[in-house]
Amino acid sequence: MPHPTASRTPWRIILPVGLAYGLMMTAQVHLSSTMGGNPIGWRKSFFLEMPIAAAWVLFSPAILALGQRYPIVGRGWPPRVALHLVIALSFILLLYLFSSWMTPLVLAATPVHSLAQRTARTFVIWVFSDGLLYWSILTVSLAVAHYRKLRARALIASQLETQLAQADLYALKSQLHPHFLFNALHTIGSLIRTGDRDSAVKVTADLGDLLRRMLDVASQQEVPLKQELDFIRSYLDIEQVRFRDRLSITFDIDADVLDARVPHLVLQPLVENAIRHGIAPHLSAGHVGVLARRKGSRLALAVWDDGPGSGNGDGARPGIGLANTKARLHRLYGEDFLLEVTNLPERGVEARVELPFHLALAEWERRA
Repeated sequence: MPHPTASRTPWRIILPVGLAYGLMMTAQVHLSSTMGGNPIGWRKSFFLEMPIAAAWVLFSPAILALGQRYPIVGRGWPPRVALHLVIALSFILLLYLFSSWMTPLVLAATPVHSLAQRTARTFVIWVFSDGLLYWSILTVSLAVAHYRKLRARALIASQLETQLAQADLYALKSQLHPHFLFNALHTIGSLIRTGDRDSAVKVTADLGDLLRRMLDVASQQEVPLKQELDFIRSYLDIEQVRFRDRLSITFDIDADVLDARVPHLVLQPLVENAIRHGIAPHLSAGHVGVLARRKGSRLALAVWDDGPGSGNGDGARPGIGLANTKARLHRLYGEDFLLEVTNLPERGVEARVELPFHLALAEWERRA
């Protein structure tokens, strides 16, 4: 199937090339006749050669179209090559029949030989060079068609790769939803079992609000940081009901990063991990902090807790959330990110994320 743009005649290329060819042949006739002792002036040389160049210009789109319809490569090429050979010889013969008729008129000379003899002589002299011109145009047609096919395949491959990457990101993101819901429902179940029905109702309402927020940005992989922080505050409201005085929270957020673009749900697994390992296993009160800073062209995020830390010394904690977050960051940023979980010097664990700093689109830009 021909490329959608294959039928468009590339006049912007054909016309300048045809003009250059005509001028070159004009100069050749004038100089060669002058050197031969029988000079033909520039004006007559121009009128002798420019009509031939114009004929090639007018016939070039047909050659290009024939090259697309009957390519000289591929299975069953010999009949197509023979067809082009017949067309080339026929066109060149007609071209020099016209030239032989026109030459005496331009030179204002009486021909010595008949029109047929002059045509045959000119045809024999120029058939190879003009035949080469025909096959050159045909080769250009083949090269252009091949380039278009390669470009179309590259575009399709790029689109497929993008679609696969997006599908992978959505799959990773969707894994967080049931995991998050399980924890929230577990909190509600715990409150009901302890008889705290008012708190259970409040958490259920807060969970409904969180689900609405999640659905609002279901198709987005990245959101403004301020939107992500609103989500985390709602999530922590649920956890605050669960742990009461055992959990205190601080936010240390620079104002100039609130519009930075971050992956949706990038902080929730880090906060959940801090509560699960730093707060939940212990009866004493604990603290969780969320930090956001700009470091030059980077955005630095951190979630820390003052729990006992990890026994293996590097702060690593098991769970689907951290592994999922790392996979998503890799899909979105390649190697241009940092996710690090380390024990703090005195007590606790800190999860740090560094990303390229990019501003999120304004609301009116997203709707445009």
